[in-house]
Parts: sequence; C-alpha cells; structure tokens
Amino acid sequence: MLITLLILSAAFLIAMALGGLVLYELKSSIYTGESTKAYYAAESAVEWELFQHIKSGENDFPIMNNDTSIESYSAVTTTEGLTITAVGKSGVTYRALQVTY
Repeated sequence: MLITLLILSAAFLIAMALGGLVLYELKSSIYTGESTKAYYAAESAVEWELFQHIKSGENDFPIMNNDTSIESYSAVTTTEGLTITAVGKSGVTYRALQVTY
C-alpha cells in the first residue's frame, strides 16, 4: 500500500513538471510571434524616418494593419548624426530600435 502511494506520488510529480514545461514552451512560442511583429513595427518607423530625412519629403506615417502599432519614435540630429529611436508594440510585447545615421 505504501509503495503504491509512493509510485503514484512520483508519477504525479513527474506529470506536473512536464505539464509546466509544456505551458512554458507554449507561452514562449506565442510571444515569439508577437515579438517579431513588434520588431517590424519599430523597424517600419525607423525606415520611414530615414526616408523622410534622405528624400526631405512629407509622406504619410506608416499605418499598421496587423494589430501592431508604433508606440513612440523620435529623431534627433547630433554631431554624431541622425539618431532615430522607435518602439513597436504587438499585444503586450514591446520592441525598440535605435539607429544612428
């Protein structure tokens, strides 16, 4: 009776540990997709600002249509050059890029 209880307890603990690993991997795979979308949103803001700087034109700001957004961006000209910082958001994931041109 005692050996059966120990075996069942060990099996239960192993099953719980494996279940936790599976849930962790599922969350990681979901956030990887969101991270990629947030990165590309930030990259589009940087590319837009570089195009504005090089062509000196007034073009429309990029519009995201895949549930992403550009949370903030700034362009500052210093002695080192033009520094562009952009933050993209997808879901609850944020990714930032900073480029000096």
